[in-house]
Amino acid sequence: MAAKQRHALAARWKWRLADANGISKTDSILDPKTWTPVTAFPSVVQMELLAKNIIPDPNLGENERQIQWVGGMDWEYSCSFPTPNGLGNSGIADLVFEGLDTFATVSLNGREILKSDNMFIPYRVDVTSHLNPEGQENELLILFESALKKGDELEAKFGPRKQVIRDKRRNHIRKAQYHWGWDWGPVIVTAGPYMPIYLETYTARLDDVYITTELAGDHSTATLTIGVQAAGPPARVAKVSILDQALSQVSQEFDIALDNSKKGSARVTIVEPKLWWPNGQGPQHLYNVSVSLLDESSGQLDASTIRYGIRTIKVIQRPLDNAPGKTFLFNVNGRDIFCQGGNWIPGDNLLPTMTRERYFDWIRLSKYHHLNMIRVWGGGIYETEDFFDACDEMGMLVWHDYAFACGDYPVHKEFLDSVKAEAEAQTIRMRNRASLALLCGNNEDFGIQDFFGEPYDFKDHKGPFENSTFPARKIYLDLLPKVCENLCPTVQYWPSSPWGEEGVNASDTTFGDLHQWAVWHGPQHSYQKYGELSGRFVSEFGMHGFPIMRTVDVFAPDPKDRHPQSRTIDCHNKGHGAETRIARYLSENFRYDMKLENFAYCSQLLQSEAYGYALRDWKRKFGGKGKEECAGAIIWQLNDVYPVTSWAYIDYYLRPKPAFYTIRRNFAPISVGIERTPRSRWIDEDKPKDSYIPNFALFAHNTTSDEVKCTLEMRAYDLHSGKAVDLNWAGVSSEVTLSAGYNTELGSLEPHSSWTEESLIILDASLIDPSSKKVLARFTDWPEPYRYLQWPTDTRVTVSVQSVKNDRTNTNFNDTHFENLVTVTTNQPLKGCWLEPVYDGSEKEDEPEPLWDDNMFDILPGQEVKVGVNGLRGRNVNVRFLADWEVGQQLPATTAKAHL
Repeated sequence: MAAKQRHALAARWKWRLADANGISKTDSILDPKTWTPVTAFPSVVQMELLAKNIIPDPNLGENERQIQWVGGMDWEYSCSFPTPNGLGNSGIADLVFEGLDTFATVSLNGREILKSDNMFIPYRVDVTSHLNPEGQENELLILFESALKKGDELEAKFGPRKQVIRDKRRNHIRKAQYHWGWDWGPVIVTAGPYMPIYLETYTARLDDVYITTELAGDHSTATLTIGVQAAGPPARVAKVSILDQALSQVSQEFDIALDNSKKGSARVTIVEPKLWWPNGQGPQHLYNVSVSLLDESSGQLDASTIRYGIRTIKVIQRPLDNAPGKTFLFNVNGRDIFCQGGNWIPGDNLLPTMTRERYFDWIRLSKYHHLNMIRVWGGGIYETEDFFDACDEMGMLVWHDYAFACGDYPVHKEFLDSVKAEAEAQTIRMRNRASLALLCGNNEDFGIQDFFGEPYDFKDHKGPFENSTFPARKIYLDLLPKVCENLCPTVQYWPSSPWGEEGVNASDTTFGDLHQWAVWHGPQHSYQKYGELSGRFVSEFGMHGFPIMRTVDVFAPDPKDRHPQSRTIDCHNKGHGAETRIARYLSENFRYDMKLENFAYCSQLLQSEAYGYALRDWKRKFGGKGKEECAGAIIWQLNDVYPVTSWAYIDYYLRPKPAFYTIRRNFAPISVGIERTPRSRWIDEDKPKDSYIPNFALFAHNTTSDEVKCTLEMRAYDLHSGKAVDLNWAGVSSEVTLSAGYNTELGSLEPHSSWTEESLIILDASLIDPSSKKVLARFTDWPEPYRYLQWPTDTRVTVSVQSVKNDRTNTNFNDTHFENLVTVTTNQPLKGCWLEPVYDGSEKEDEPEPLWDDNMFDILPGQEVKVGVNGLRGRNVNVRFLADWEVGQQLPATTAKAHL
């Protein structure tokens, strides 16, 4: 019998306008009867229009405003393909559609075979009887109706839904919610075959393989249960082999007999298993579990290999010693860890442009700055196999929302049936992944209900919900948990983010996870208060910052637009009122001017400072068993969907913003922090001036699984007197031991007798490896607000660049090899030193930014900061710092040539 074959339908596609729906925009440029070859497949129609210069690039200027007509029209895609030879009497042919966006009617050879209204449901259609004879051509036609038009129809039929963000019609439609625009992205309502389509021919096939693990407490053994589901009458047995990452066999091959329903399972025990660990906790070992489907003559009908990680992941909620509520912490392989994460939104508005290479580049950057968790936000898509492959390989725990966000969703039968089919298909697809740590019902739907102010019983987890003021609980507290329990019982299901089962509302700080938007949104507290605004697990928080200036140059190339209040600059910031909020936070903290480069730099420093405060203060609250008052921080957001000013700390072109390096320091295996009391030098004019003299508490976090001994070095400088000052070391030891996996308090530093009420003390703390003398961690604490500080006009910085030999002797951290070593010194204290290459216009637009060992750092006189870097490509290095435009620092004095 013939083995399964896959015939990709990736060529010979064409597209055309099907119906303008009364929109006259394109009468002169599009002929509804003319087919045009597709430039790339998979595809959405905006990609094709862009390739033909029918629409302008929505990433540039205000072009997105000019392309809105595209979403209001119907479009068609067509493909011809031959019927493969060898089907025979017993052969089956299925057309497989991995994803159709969104309202799609599919016809084969003039006969309708599929109608879809959910872009998240993959379809498999038996077309054996629809194909023409072997060797003859078949015509596949897909009509994509406008989601805007269909939204109107659904709203008329089922009534309008409540809405707080963007188009309320989206609540009726199972389409990525961000397509309707969000507060970080434009409105681009796509349509098309956005995922692969192929023809499969077979006599029998593997429908599903599901693997679960029981891991011994001492990790001495792991028992795997392997379940197989087949389709097709000849299937009788499945043969299983398990290889380790080096492709060495770890157990004897064994057979799984299939019953009449083509199901079967078996258990196998692996001795001394190699475990999969999150990034920073250990290696990411992946086994190869190969399953072959055999006929009665042991002929292979189908085969599948799953890269499988042996691990256990649990969410632990237990009482705390001296705080209300319970923990919300992730335990991996028996070890409690602090989750260091970033929130992931879709990587592009045009989803088919997200290549495997782009996914891996994003996750490599995530690993580089020490993330161990990525939360996939519910307003996007169910992420791809490429995304999960990268997370599995590089140790990213994945918190994955189901595809609901900030909505008021209906619960009529058609909608619930569609949601159930979607959830079942996507849960089965994701459930074998080593990285999959949690499945979450939605993003902020409970919080949005609280915002509406319509009362509902938060403690009611059983319903019925259909006739209440919050009927969508039917989805999150009934439908989805049943799907997860039935299909994926070993992965924690969590109804919403934020949510806490025992809390009083979705924003309870003592139970479950929290979206902390009291900074930026809501009351707009200062970011210096993040320590007081903690939760048991902070799954969202953020601060705006401009992207890298090279990115601003892309979307605002016209000189008339190059100021902070231009239409183009505002167009590329989608947050409602964001221009006001970013100006407010800047004015509270920094002196700045309206030159775009300076304004953008100050916003980047603002973002860096805010994220630094939050991470230091919240990691400090992870203090050992019973003291895990905060067990995770997931920054909103990791990435951007297009070039924009947003909360992201890596911009659309994968260019790390300055905050990236502040996060890298605070998420490093060893980090150090200082708490100044009082935090502001100018807090209350009614208080005695001696109350301004600060006290300092020092602490450090060790994320590794081993105790670490290191040396604490401190230095202080008085910005008022312009001199280094003495320290009072009482209560602080220079030799410190950091507990494994937790925060360690290092003691308090009291004011020195030489400090006066006029002193402006800058305190620098470094942790040094006593054997290698390498700096493991460093932090510099300043008197605030920075807007009151004055820098001497003779401030000068020197920068030198040298090549590094092809070894690891000159690197500062980890095992990364760097091509160049940049050394920075100064004659005055500097805040926010930002190293950047000097471009001369000869570089390619997509040339990546250099990757630094450290950046956006502070420096004191007498210090010599050495930074490794890759990717300078012989370019000069410039250094920016806070108030450089005030002290007259000239570019030639702050640049050095990179020698390769």
